[in-house]
Amino acid sequence: MSIWSAAGIFEKNKLANDKPFLIFVELIVKGIAEPIRLVRDNADQTWQGQLWQRFPIDFDQLKDNGSEIPSVALKVSNVGGIVQSYVQQYNGFADAAVKIAIAHAAHLDNPIPEIEVDFVITKTSYTEEWITFQIGASGDQKFRFPFWRYMTNFCSYHFKDIQCGYNGTLAECDGTLTTCRIPKRFGGEPGIPTGT
Repeated sequence: MSIWSAAGIFEKNKLANDKPFLIFVELIVKGIAEPIRLVRDNADQTWQGQLWQRFPIDFDQLKDNGSEIPSVALKVSNVGGIVQSYVQQYNGFADAAVKIAIAHAAHLDNPIPEIEVDFVITKTSYTEEWITFQIGASGDQKFRFPFWRYMTNFCSYHFKDIQCGYNGTLAECDGTLTTCRIPKRFGGEPGIPTGT
């Protein structure tokens, strides 16, 4: 759970306030040297020592159907086609990191946001009005865990790498004990019984 600052709680609990909470969006895209920094406001803002460009930003409802990773639509204005040209040039911002932070306009001297959440872009689409990024958690479920598996007749080492240890001129082995060039370093587990 996020703990708000005393200033943030004070501003949130006021009955009337002339300054809003601002939403800062940072897109970190492979191939673009500097992150794209946008703020939902009617004026550019300087925060955390960086210039954040004013831009129309909106969010749709959270999608959670129970069978897929929950995601939310981050909508960025496409008027003028500025962001769309980057989207087309850089692979639709596929797997780009998105950082969303909220800070109060009266306390931008404080570099610590009230809320900060990290996402990954999973899908991009656009119309003449909006560029819609489906953002959600990173796809860590795509990676094998645990990384190593114990297999009876298969060597998990890559041929001629440092774990394999073979650096001769013989042809590549197929990863089995019968074709292993250094049987004492075989990366499988021949001691595991096969079958049930």
